[in-house]
Amino acid sequence: MKFIGFCSLILMLSGPLFGQGYQSGFSIKGKMQGLKNTEVYLAHYFGSTQQVIKDTASVDEQGNFHFQGTEDLPLGLYLISFQKTKFLDFILGNSNFSFETDTLEAIAHMKVKGSPENEAFYAFQNEMMKQYGVLRDPSLAPAQINSLRQSIKKYQDTWLQTNKNLFVSKLIKATFDPEIPAFKRIVKTKKDSADLYQYQYGYYKKHYFDNIDLNDDRFIRTPFLQRKIDKFFEDLVVQESDSIRKEADNLLRPIQNADVRKYVIYKIASTYENHNVVGTDAAFVHMAEKYYLGEPALWDTSTVRRMKERVQVLKPLLIGKRIPNMFLTDPQGKLIQLHATGGNYTVMFLYDPDCSHCKEETPKLLAQNAYFKSKGIQVFAASIVRDMDLWKKFISEFKIQSWINGIDIHKNQKSGKEEYYTDFRNTFDVYSTPIVYILDKNKKIIGKRIPVDKIQEFIEFTEKKSKSLK
Repeated sequence: MKFIGFCSLILMLSGPLFGQGYQSGFSIKGKMQGLKNTEVYLAHYFGSTQQVIKDTASVDEQGNFHFQGTEDLPLGLYLISFQKTKFLDFILGNSNFSFETDTLEAIAHMKVKGSPENEAFYAFQNEMMKQYGVLRDPSLAPAQINSLRQSIKKYQDTWLQTNKNLFVSKLIKATFDPEIPAFKRIVKTKKDSADLYQYQYGYYKKHYFDNIDLNDDRFIRTPFLQRKIDKFFEDLVVQESDSIRKEADNLLRPIQNADVRKYVIYKIASTYENHNVVGTDAAFVHMAEKYYLGEPALWDTSTVRRMKERVQVLKPLLIGKRIPNMFLTDPQGKLIQLHATGGNYTVMFLYDPDCSHCKEETPKLLAQNAYFKSKGIQVFAASIVRDMDLWKKFISEFKIQSWINGIDIHKNQKSGKEEYYTDFRNTFDVYSTPIVYILDKNKKIIGKRIPVDKIQEFIEFTEKKSKSLK
């Protein structure tokens, strides 16, 4: 088993709270030699990227401070932050305890009273520091290293068994990777090696979450649940919507605790709403429909409503869908339709003529005209801003007359008034500019939000992939 140390993270002033495991009131007294006349902060972790400050305390001349309050604190892994980037981790199980240490060797000199969780926690950390310190000796022989590793494992196993009724044992166990049983065959050939890899990968993936209790909401207030979710989906799951959906469903199936369930759903959905891998937003739509709209009792009504609205925008824009038609007016005042344009591919470029980033990207796109012509690619450029003069100035300044240029300004033949046909934000998910969609000859979406300088690479990859499937 592998021990993973605790990381220093940025303190946040506020954050969302999950979980029903609360302790009524709190009184935590501390004394740190080397610390005086300053402030310290009490915070709990919220995933691996946030901490939520719950209290502050003043440190006197002797290094004494006292966190106290009558409010309920959620249980989990907390930290006390001092001297800017320095902090101490501790378990909030019993919220009435005291400790004494110093700023130089805070873990080694830690003395805790009134908290079995933290007594066990610091005993474990101290022993690991000692044994791993010995293990780092470069003069050790291989036999000595092996003996020390066995000693460390024996201590860890004994410590986990001794403290099995404490949350800290769950916490430490969650940092261990699953142990993979020995392969039953002798590896002699390349096929044996490939089979060994598949066996180890398959076992590791299947048992990846074995060491963490997914129905204990205290893990929301530690870095470890988020880290495990992130690593699982980044390293062990193919970044393709069907694979993501399958693994998300498998992970959520045994989770009954409402707060953990909400947290895991949120983490997966938020990861894939605007992911950098094309097409994975279909996994977000799946999460939204199945776990937000399908389990409305977990969420407040405004969250469900927002998710419903987001699905309505994204679902027609998923890879493989025929993009909604767009009706614009060209520089000569004629009606143009997106679906009526030709080409083997269409690069749809949605921009704001007054946007500085659009002005930077337009010349890069224009520089690819020769490539586009060789591939039969049309550029369909649409201004999302309804300012005729600004639009025409942009076309002239950047010399993009060879593109199909359009603006959503239409004159009513009877009244003479301007009319607008396109809701860019809700129909084409335009919340920043420029945005690039790549369409096939049937105007089906094959790429979205592709960086301008990656268009050629994307087209070549798409064609290569298409040939390999034939």
